[in-house]
Amino acid sequence: MSDLERLGHAIATLPDGQSWAHRSVRDHVLRLLALRPSQDRAEAAARIAADLPAASVRRTAAWLAAAQSEQVLVSLLAGDLPTELGACLLHEMIVRRKPVTRMADAWAARLTGHALAGLPLHPLPGETRLPLADFGHGTESAGLPHGPRKGDPLTHAGTVPESSREAAPADLTSAVTTWLTQSNGRAEAAVCRLGAPLSPDEVGVRTMESLGLDCLAGDGLALRRAGLDDVVAVLFGAAANGGAYDRGLDGAYGRAAAWRSVDALAGGSHVGAAWWTFDAANDWFRRVAWDLGVVCLRPGGHTMAVLAATDTD
Repeated sequence: MSDLERLGHAIATLPDGQSWAHRSVRDHVLRLLALRPSQDRAEAAARIAADLPAASVRRTAAWLAAAQSEQVLVSLLAGDLPTELGACLLHEMIVRRKPVTRMADAWAARLTGHALAGLPLHPLPGETRLPLADFGHGTESAGLPHGPRKGDPLTHAGTVPESSREAAPADLTSAVTTWLTQSNGRAEAAVCRLGAPLSPDEVGVRTMESLGLDCLAGDGLALRRAGLDDVVAVLFGAAANGGAYDRGLDGAYGRAAAWRSVDALAGGSHVGAAWWTFDAANDWFRRVAWDLGVVCLRPGGHTMAVLAATDTD
């Protein structure tokens, strides 16, 4: 056992090992081990993470998946990894397009009943442009697919339908949970039943303004047509990378949270759904770096679902 690994285990087992100072040193040790390509270092990081809280397990899996080779990662999965670390590592590899085919069957059986069991062990349509975090020793960065947008928004008014509110499912805000619970975020989730079905071409600025959303009070709506890839990127970025003062859920649980929001917006199936993103120059959106707005016209055109969120430092 290396001196680094001994230090990591020692800090992890201290009675007050969750103090800020101890966490900082422990995370530095884990970065030194996980982010340097090496079978021995990767195994040492995995052994330390086995005794750590869930958030640290998630982060260690993200570091390993970002830095280690496919050969090392598959070797870890074939070994005696704790279920939680293995589950996170699998999905971190998937979002980074690192193959898990050789281990998928064995781990699918092992993950029965696990919180990530519902996610397929392969990339999904819509996961082509995920804003993945880049990790270094003491540094971390990720793209922000949300925030005030550039580019030309839609200008046509669209149809103004009669509409009524329905209960919004709790999963609709899954992608911004950490913004709401660990930072300064706020969100609005709405499901609107339309009096008559709309086609995607009939949705415009006035259509959105007619829904009575708090996030669109005042002027300044910028509405843009989007594809599923755009929506998944926005929601994954919010969930995995977090808001102003939180570290997010990392890739594995960020993936799960993003798809819960997608499914809730689409009403279960996104096949045949139409999508838009939006923001607004008003007092509801903070317009710093953490603004998002997603609209779904569900298949059949009878229902529109909306998620808006904003955060600030």
